[in-house]
Amino acid sequence: MPAAVVWAAGSVLACALLFVPLWSRPAAAHRPGKSIVNERQCTGCEQCMHDCPWGAISMVERDDGRAGIVARVNPDHCVSCGICIGSCAPMALGPAGLTGRDQLAAVRALGARTPLGGNEIVVLGCAWSAAARLPERAGVRRFEVGCAGNVHTSSVEQLVRGGAAGVLVVSCPQRDCRGREGVQWLNARLYEGREAELKERVDRRRVRVVEAAAAEGSLLEAALADFQQDIARLALP
Repeated sequence: MPAAVVWAAGSVLACALLFVPLWSRPAAAHRPGKSIVNERQCTGCEQCMHDCPWGAISMVERDDGRAGIVARVNPDHCVSCGICIGSCAPMALGPAGLTGRDQLAAVRALGARTPLGGNEIVVLGCAWSAAARLPERAGVRRFEVGCAGNVHTSSVEQLVRGGAAGVLVVSCPQRDCRGREGVQWLNARLYEGREAELKERVDRRRVRVVEAAAAEGSLLEAALADFQQDIARLALP
């Protein structure tokens, strides 16, 4: 082919690739909203500011007559990743309808429809991980979140204390987390005492995290089978 044709074709292809993010972006009606703060519930702990991967949260002096500081979200920097949902112990922060309180209510409703029991496993799965394609079956229930970093430890505790034999949290690999540090912060909250931490009263043997990308369904199935076997052993004398 003539050099001019090769350069023209390459230029057209390069321009097309530049527009892929715009073409693949969800319509405005389907995007989660920006995170907002319920300032009456915010305790000013600063954890959300430290956890936000995009530097969208800052702490400012209260202007409601109360002493101390409060979290404030810059909507121009917020990408609606929801990492702050899991980092806020009092559940005062997150996109509208997706705060920790909303998540906890949905988890309670999951057990209210059909009580959890037996050796039933609840898969708390990132919407971008292999969990999104995991079919429900006897002994396995699914609960989807936007990112594993959105999982609030109170939801995990509610499931375990509400009758689930185990909770398997499925995330994308750390190298490919859409929320950047979502998987890292999740593990720190569950096992290392990072705010908002999973309380000591929760049996850690019934909680596990597995990293499985969307195309790694076989890896997730193997991890789920291993977890089910370990849970079954806990019931033995």
